[in-house]
Amino acid sequence: MDQIDRAILSLLHKNARMSVAEIGRTIAMTQPAVAERIRKLEEQGIIAGYKAVLSPKKLAKDVTAFVLFKTGNCVDFQQFISESPDVIDLYRISGEYNFLMKIVTESMDTLTAFLDTCSPHGFSSTLIVLSTAIEDKSLIAGEEGTF
Repeated sequence: MDQIDRAILSLLHKNARMSVAEIGRTIAMTQPAVAERIRKLEEQGIIAGYKAVLSPKKLAKDVTAFVLFKTGNCVDFQQFISESPDVIDLYRISGEYNFLMKIVTESMDTLTAFLDTCSPHGFSSTLIVLSTAIEDKSLIAGEEGTF
């Protein structure tokens, strides 16, 4: 992967709906050359997919929390969490806790109710997000279009 691929990835990370022609104009390449590079990045699995970024606020999901969770039965806990619509990320981690969850929910009441349903599976420590300084930062360093 060279600097051109990195510039393409950076542009797509910023806007996955950017046209191949627009990417080509931004990085001074022809449309067929850009399309071929994108195809190769997809084939290599570097580009794993494309998705829409949803606004939690617009969906009336006003509370974001990270929950550290310790359980004695990881398989049952993962099954339980897979059925919870408010858990948007679940990470298996090392240390005192087994899991780190990211929860996006409507209110403190719905967060509390969710945490109550988790109690039979173990114990948790909850961190409420007050504000977001950096989110979904690109894995590609540097400015797009510079190479």
